[in-house]
This record gives sequence, structure tokens and C-alpha cells, in this order.
Amino acid sequence: MTITLTRRSVIACVSVLAISVLVPIVLHAASAPGVLEACINPGNGGMRLVDSSTACHNNETRVSWNITGPPGPQGDPGPAGPPGPAGPPGPSSGGPPFVWVCTPGRFSNAGANAPAELYVFNGGSSTANLSVNFLDKNGNNLAGHNIPGSPSPGTYPGEANGVNVALAADHTRDLYWQMPIAAGMGFDGVTDVSFSIRVVSDQPIVVGARFDFHPFEMPQVCHVLSR
Repeated sequence: MTITLTRRSVIACVSVLAISVLVPIVLHAASAPGVLEACINPGNGGMRLVDSSTACHNNETRVSWNITGPPGPQGDPGPAGPPGPAGPPGPSSGGPPFVWVCTPGRFSNAGANAPAELYVFNGGSSTANLSVNFLDKNGNNLAGHNIPGSPSPGTYPGEANGVNVALAADHTRDLYWQMPIAAGMGFDGVTDVSFSIRVVSDQPIVVGARFDFHPFEMPQVCHVLSR
């Protein structure tokens, strides 16, 4: 008989323990998502988590709170970070259009029509569409205008604004003209006088010029415009 009672006692104890462990789990699982509820005993400060459907005892006060609290105030800005690496070149810092300018485009105070040449080399991998423009002091295109003092009379080479010509890869375009007379009676040094030569291309190019002024041959500097 003693043994039987002992076994029953053990079974009863295990059952009570299982219930005490499983009941809070079930009750907690039934609570609203993100909310905790508890019963507080103000007398002894005890607190027990309960399900939303479980009533508190008469000597307890019910409380609840969100697991996630409200957002706090925005913090102060942090210190500036170190500069990042330089980015790749953009489309306007090395891509088309490629623009070259040769200036000056005349001899100052010169009274004779010295010969001159302009060279345009297509360094791209495909045919270039380019335009050569002789410009006066105010940026007017002088293509087809008579060259002051030219005995022929000769006219300026090059293209009108918006007109392009094709130049195959690795080919050189050679334009020949006579320098305008920029001094002397009947010449004001401005009208139809080329001050600059602009070359625009959709492929990489190299531009150079040569002025003859007897007894000298003078290479003229041409610069690529950076954007």
C-alpha cells in the first residue's frame, strides 16, 4: 500500500509541474501580438504574466505594455565621413562632341596674304563627322566669305553652322587658305577677318595649323576645349 501511494504522489507531482509549465506558455501564446499583460500585486510587488483572457486576482492590478516602444527623438547628426573615391568620368568630360580651337586665326597688322593650312586627324576608331568653322571676332561663321585682300578673290574654307563632313579613321583632312590682310588702307582688321578656327567632331581628333610668313613657317597652337 505504501508503495502504491508513493507512485500516485509522484504522478500527481509530475502532473502539477507539467500544468504549471504549460499553462503560462498557452496563455502567453494567446495574447495579442506585440503586447504583454501582467497582474501586479501592490502589496508584495509580485508580477505574473497572464493572457488577455485571464482575470487578475482581487488583490492585483492589471497592466499591459507594447513589446516595441514608440520611436525616440532623432539624434544629433554624426560627424562627416571621409571623402569618397573619385567617380568615373561623366559623358561631358571626355565624350563627344570633341571641340578644338586654333587662335589667333590671323596675323596682326599683316598686310600680305600669307598661305596657311589646317590639319585635322581622325584618331577615333570609326568615321568622324566633323565641322570646321572660321570665326570672326564676334563669332560669326566666315565659310564662303571673301578673304580680305585675296587677289583671286579667295574665300574661307570650312562648313556652315550645323553642316558636317565625313573623315575616315586614321585619315587627315587638309584645308588650305590665304591669311586675311588685317592692316593697311581700306582694311579695318575686323571685317571678314578670321580670329579663331573651331573644329567640332563626334570622334577623337587632333588639330594643327601652319602659317607661312616669309621667310618663316610658323606652327599655330590649337587647343582642345575641356568641359
